[in-house]
Amino acid sequence: MRKFFGKFVSVTLAAVVIAMFALSSDDKWCSRVDKAFDESALGSFLNESKAGYGRYATGLPGQAASVLADSGENGENGENGGNGGTEQDIGQTADTASTHRATDRDYEETDKISDGISVKGVYACGRLTGIYEQTEGVLVVNTTEVTDEDGKKVNPADKKVQCGDYILSVNGRTVADKEELSEAVNDIMKEYDERHEDESNEDKCTVNIKFLRGGEKMSADITPVRMDDGRYYMGIWVKDDLAGIGTITYYTKDGRFGALGHGIGDGTQSGNLLYANSGDLYSMKLTKIKKGKSGAPGEIGGVVYFGKKSHIGTLDCNSNLGIYGQLDSDELSEYAAEDTYYPVAGKDEIHTGRAQMISEISGKLEKYNLEITNIDKKATDTNKGMELKVTDDRLIELSGGIVQGTSGSPIIQDGKIIGAVTHVFVDDPTGGYGICIDEML
Repeated sequence: MRKFFGKFVSVTLAAVVIAMFALSSDDKWCSRVDKAFDESALGSFLNESKAGYGRYATGLPGQAASVLADSGENGENGENGGNGGTEQDIGQTADTASTHRATDRDYEETDKISDGISVKGVYACGRLTGIYEQTEGVLVVNTTEVTDEDGKKVNPADKKVQCGDYILSVNGRTVADKEELSEAVNDIMKEYDERHEDESNEDKCTVNIKFLRGGEKMSADITPVRMDDGRYYMGIWVKDDLAGIGTITYYTKDGRFGALGHGIGDGTQSGNLLYANSGDLYSMKLTKIKKGKSGAPGEIGGVVYFGKKSHIGTLDCNSNLGIYGQLDSDELSEYAAEDTYYPVAGKDEIHTGRAQMISEISGKLEKYNLEITNIDKKATDTNKGMELKVTDDRLIELSGGIVQGTSGSPIIQDGKIIGAVTHVFVDDPTGGYGICIDEML
């Protein structure tokens, strides 16, 4: 974490349930407006139930995400994840120079649109969506002490793996999720116990863990501990997927979309983008709006339905500038029949003054008045290329201004799409930052 600067904090508006705030390096505290996914994946060592059909979710922060608690078959509300830190994106963007992508996909920056072709116009969207991503390997969140069956406390993985690592295999056995990791460790240890059942050998059995750290393949030997339930544990908090809510910014005539205006973080203190194997968009039902106030960014909440009938699109790129993918054909036809196709404004065309943001925060797509108060065409943090102020009394009355969960809301000026909302000022929820559209494209 960088040190705090200045007087204000801005929050990212995207909606994922674990919001990791990263401090702004400019003169205002800022936080992304998407809450990161709830950290339910940390519920117990390598032992967490898989996602239910309906899950309660809130806004995603652009730099931290993890799966929300299961809400049950009826879509009842589960537990909310907490926010922490100083900067959060509204559409899951990470304040980091690195971009992680799945190794078996080899995504390029041109995946954002179509093979680097210059884009003259796009449909402005503004729809809220449920976001689900599965990690490439099993993500290490932390290591911890465990108590063995004799009551001794040990930390088997200490200084072996660390927060932000992705476990790929155990003794050569590939693991894709928490369950497979737990099963692999216990199968290996039980087989060892059976082979040495009649021996008085006190040698401890170790397992070899292969993992990724910063894109580099590494390995470590860990000695799992048997606890009083008869199962073996390595003392590693892990998770294998993330879920939350964000906003689709735009899509092209062929269905390529961009969302959030920032990337999805891994939900750990590493501050890295999520290294994802696959991802999808799903429909969601808005259930609450928590109004923002000075010192406490607001947020939206809703139930996300994970199922074939609720599928909206597929994610194939998670970058610092947003998440990208392909809308399903049915959604593309439905959206395009309702949305407006706008020319794309270059950075030089954006100016201070009146603008509008498009959002579904009221339950239907509406335009809300903004004021662009400052433009930084050479911003080192591209997610903060413009500073904005909500001037629409309807939005202020509804939500207090900009709230977590609205990261990616498109901004329109002079009949053109100029960017997307990405952050909210913690001390003033009517103010925040936006990314210029040419950066997202």
